[in-house]
Amino acid sequence: MTTINLSDDLIKDFIYSVYRKEVLLNLKGVVLTEEDRNKLHEKRDFVNGLSQADLADIRAWILNKLKCLEDQQSKISVS
Repeated sequence: MTTINLSDDLIKDFIYSVYRKEVLLNLKGVVLTEEDRNKLHEKRDFVNGLSQADLADIRAWILNKLKCLEDQQSKISVS
């Protein structure tokens, strides 16, 4: 597998962007309501509060999933 450098900032940005996408997909109107903004602020604060151990765990999980996907793709290509 290609070596991937997943910095803490990259992981935080990815998690927050997933949260942001969730909020945007669940919008009831065209613009963000105050409740929507509050949800995003809470999620941003949660992501910014992740510990080094949390980030290391998430990084390992992401790399493991990518490796599994790569292995599955290799098996399909060989078949």
